[in-house]
Amino acid sequence: MPQTRLPKRIGVCAAIVMAAIAFASAAHAQVIYDDKLLTGLPGPEALYDPDQGEPQALLPEPREVLFPGLGLPAEAQRLAFRERLYDQYGLTYAFSYQQLNQYATQTLPGVRQNWALGGWAAPSVTWTPIDRGGDYQGSLVLRGAWRGPIGDNPWPAPFGPANLGSAWSAYEFTSWNDHFEIEDLFWEQRIGPTFSFRIGNQGPQATINTFRFKDARTSFTASPLAFSETIPYPAFGAGLSFRWRPIQGNGLFMNGVLNDMNGNPSQGSLNWSHLQIGQLFGGIEVGKQWRRADGEYDQLALDVFHAGTRSIFSPNTTPNKAGGGFKILGEKQWGRIVGFAAYTHNTAQGGGISTTFSGNTSVAGVALLRPFGIVGEAAAAGMWTLPFKNILPGSGQRAQYGMETYWNIAVTPNSTITPGIQLIFNPSFNPTVNFIAVPDVKFRVSI
Repeated sequence: MPQTRLPKRIGVCAAIVMAAIAFASAAHAQVIYDDKLLTGLPGPEALYDPDQGEPQALLPEPREVLFPGLGLPAEAQRLAFRERLYDQYGLTYAFSYQQLNQYATQTLPGVRQNWALGGWAAPSVTWTPIDRGGDYQGSLVLRGAWRGPIGDNPWPAPFGPANLGSAWSAYEFTSWNDHFEIEDLFWEQRIGPTFSFRIGNQGPQATINTFRFKDARTSFTASPLAFSETIPYPAFGAGLSFRWRPIQGNGLFMNGVLNDMNGNPSQGSLNWSHLQIGQLFGGIEVGKQWRRADGEYDQLALDVFHAGTRSIFSPNTTPNKAGGGFKILGEKQWGRIVGFAAYTHNTAQGGGISTTFSGNTSVAGVALLRPFGIVGEAAAAGMWTLPFKNILPGSGQRAQYGMETYWNIAVTPNSTITPGIQLIFNPSFNPTVNFIAVPDVKFRVSI
């Protein structure tokens, strides 16, 4: 993927935001309408929400952020405007900007760039004209994004394999070739209180692979814990998905996706011309959540998936082999402590974004919610992945180990900052080194 330069106007905006809020990013979702309320859950629920957990209303307890007085101005007027817009026209809107800054202590031989800086600006609009708040609610969701590098630096998505020789990276912070592209344009329809489906342009990773700390905007950065590219799904493209709760209030859930393997906004927005029956990604997730009255919950989930080949996005120069597999994940919560573990097995090579290099990946870790009474979490996890033999010519099969730790901190009611670090041992595609440290900091702001 060719390196691109960030437009000056976006760079100026990013600099202003950074100076104004001291590297902040948006706190976990508290949506203002009861039928959309997210009870502080990070990760998949915020990602699946039509507005992706936005707009960020004031948190219920102002003391739960570092600087409650530094929220965006005209709070009451903005809230009243949002309510009128929704009540009269069924419209909601959102805008967020997030940025990831990474540094590496070692690189591949001959590679000099050891910094990666990636930005991601995302506006969205949701229109709900049918049965608003009811069992048969229908909504149209439109969300675009600019994603790309800051200045002349590499962006984080290819930074791991291309610059460090790592088997994993940070794939959410990718590049759409310096363009603003439409990522989501779909219709969401409820059919009764326990079933809903989406049809249109969408990303499968928002519907399956349920894990409460996978939101790369604020939580884990490394892909075994965030994007999970060992599941060979594509980026945003033509798709059909559903969510079903077979027994209301029981905690049992089933999610499913069927997406075009050729979906990728770097090849242009809403490009369905390569949609083929033999080039699809399909996945089913079955699980159960055991929820308690205080909001705590435990979880067990199984994902089963299959990916075809792709005909665009470097089909002949990067791995491109059909296959399938499964992922099993468990989470257990004890008060403010959450333990989790997952294992993924896969036979597809390349996948929709061309970087499914591994057939086996395991993770396990623990998180502390609301450290020092501040919204967010501090988490640490270990990772192991075993690439396919010679998945890159001459790479052999070197198992890679590592860990990541981070602290997601609510700085203001509309912003968070997340410092963290990855420790990578035996990078799979860089046999010249045995250890790389990758400290990072990311921030998010939303309205």
